[in-house]
Amino acid sequence: MGGFYFEQMRKSPKWEVAYICDTSAETRKYAQKKAPGVKIVSEAQEIFDDPEVQVVGLFALADSRREQIEKAFAAGKHVIAEKPIAENQINEWKVVELAEKSRLLSTVNLYLRNSWYHQAIKEFISRGEIGELAIIRVCHMTPGLAPGEGHEYEGPAFHDCGMHYVDIARWYAGSEFRTWHAQALRMWNYKDPWWLQCHGTFDNGVVFDITQGHVYGQLAKDQTHNSYIDIIGSKGIARMTHDFKTAVVELHGVTQTLRIEKPYGGKNIDVLCRRFAESLETGVRDRHLPQFRDAAIASEYAWRFLEDARNHDMPAIGTLEELDAIRERRRTMTNGYGLLHKRN
Repeated sequence: MGGFYFEQMRKSPKWEVAYICDTSAETRKYAQKKAPGVKIVSEAQEIFDDPEVQVVGLFALADSRREQIEKAFAAGKHVIAEKPIAENQINEWKVVELAEKSRLLSTVNLYLRNSWYHQAIKEFISRGEIGELAIIRVCHMTPGLAPGEGHEYEGPAFHDCGMHYVDIARWYAGSEFRTWHAQALRMWNYKDPWWLQCHGTFDNGVVFDITQGHVYGQLAKDQTHNSYIDIIGSKGIARMTHDFKTAVVELHGVTQTLRIEKPYGGKNIDVLCRRFAESLETGVRDRHLPQFRDAAIASEYAWRFLEDARNHDMPAIGTLEELDAIRERRRTMTNGYGLLHKRN
């Protein structure tokens, strides 16, 4: 993730990257080639101690995040962080408390909020075009990362990836989760569930269902995916699908029917960085910037939904031998989903 941020920041006139920190000697060597003129260090304290540094980006694993956020705030630095903001719920809420007592600016990469398609749908809903918001349906199923390929530091797939969809459902509802029932499946007999579906209600009566899993045709000859949001109101609907290259928004309102097709936009890191920089320049926090509290709530409910699923029948389908075959295939894949990052 640090590499993604670096690529976007170096394109922007609003940012100057002064340091890159990594504990891996191999990664530091790689960074020297990719970022000439940037100081490459193995210890973050040098960055915190530099009075010229205004903002630190914290993109390492979740188990380092709380300590780094504490040091950053203590040093008077603004913070951009990946999610989750700590390795467990107790520390996440400690980080939230710290941020909310600080005058320093902080945000977290809940990237769906920065997407053009969700912004377009939210604006359409706000104009009353679909009537009263009633049902939020979110689905994100891809082959994606297989078990054992990177999620373990941030929990099973529904926590690491799925908390984005927990967050976006709450963002649309503008309310807090009230009831839920979750069903999960342990694909390939893996110890943790790799597919989960949860439905329930918000305090304002809006109903939701969220489906997420990196289980969608892992060994298919030609891989595909199924990703959408479908929002139903008392009068109209709004929906979106994408193929990771192009997003298509279809809006069926009481006065307008619109179809918008634009580039997908990836993780929208450029938008997050621009809004953060502009907030610092103006002294007014951009209302679109997610807060640490948003990340903590999304993380908490992703864990709650996983725990609820464990209280029900959680069958195991498939075999560990199939999982081995998936991992072996993905080691050499050059065209697919959630490809492993390889450096030349």
